[in-house]
Amino acid sequence: MQLQKRDKGLKPLMKPFSESRHFRMERVADGVFAAISKPGTGSLGNAAIIDLGDATLVVDTMLTLEAARDLRDAAESLFGKPVSYVFNTHWHVDHTFGNQVFAPAAQIISTSKTRQMMSTLLKERIAQHLAQPDEFYQELQPIEEKIREEKDDKLRLEMQLDVGYDREYIKGLPDIILTLPSITFEHDLTLHGSRRSVQLITYGGGHSECDAFVYLPDEQTAVMGDLVFSGQHPVMRRADPDQWISILDRVEELDLETIVPGHGDVGTLEALRQVREYITEMTAIAEKLVRHNRTAEDAAIPEKYRDWHFTSDFKVNLQRLIELMGERI
Repeated sequence: MQLQKRDKGLKPLMKPFSESRHFRMERVADGVFAAISKPGTGSLGNAAIIDLGDATLVVDTMLTLEAARDLRDAAESLFGKPVSYVFNTHWHVDHTFGNQVFAPAAQIISTSKTRQMMSTLLKERIAQHLAQPDEFYQELQPIEEKIREEKDDKLRLEMQLDVGYDREYIKGLPDIILTLPSITFEHDLTLHGSRRSVQLITYGGGHSECDAFVYLPDEQTAVMGDLVFSGQHPVMRRADPDQWISILDRVEELDLETIVPGHGDVGTLEALRQVREYITEMTAIAEKLVRHNRTAEDAAIPEKYRDWHFTSDFKVNLQRLIELMGERI
């Protein structure tokens, strides 16, 4: 997809952007584009590019510097000006590692809690992995052996993609400069541009310790970060399922037609409802396992979710829910 600058009176800041091996561009509305992650590449998560008129906003910055540079090039080619703002929806690496590509020209924004998590836990993880890269690679070896033995085509492909993400991560890690947000907020922040205003909103933490999203009221659109996964098992490793459902209930009260998820294809409110239903059903499965003194390994994926990607997260999610139930006893 060839992206041309919007104003022919402006010269592109970089060579015209044609495509990236890390993501595909999708027009969501006039002046609003989603960068949808290509499986197994250095993006891992989706991003978005929004024309505010006199400024450009990029939402999330992907996993690797190469993917982030492509994202920056796409934004500049689309709108003929440098990126003014970057918004991190939460602290996970596939949404923040590309920050340094945009700084210091762009101001980076997040919730206060997201910045705190980046400056503590994320910083510690980076240091640990940099100090012991060989151990990280060694952990991949048994997974690659399982890939060779796996008979199910879908599972084998997903395992190959997971290893691909991990290798992209560790390969690029030495070049990462942890770049923290310079602007933070507690509940909401509005960016006013000459073309449109957008609202940055958090209702707390569901998928992570603090999740935020971008609301475009005039376009009836929300860029949801990892509060919404489309066609994929939501990742619940650090989730608060009750809060996640509560957040989705509040989001549904907004006037929305289009959802840009953190992972998967652009969709409608149905994607949000499917995530809420998934969390509810998974909680019920976990409760049943606990009652019968069984483990996540004893559960089968419900038929409606067997075509979803991130299959390995099914049992990881169940284990998380079982642990949370144990904490409440």
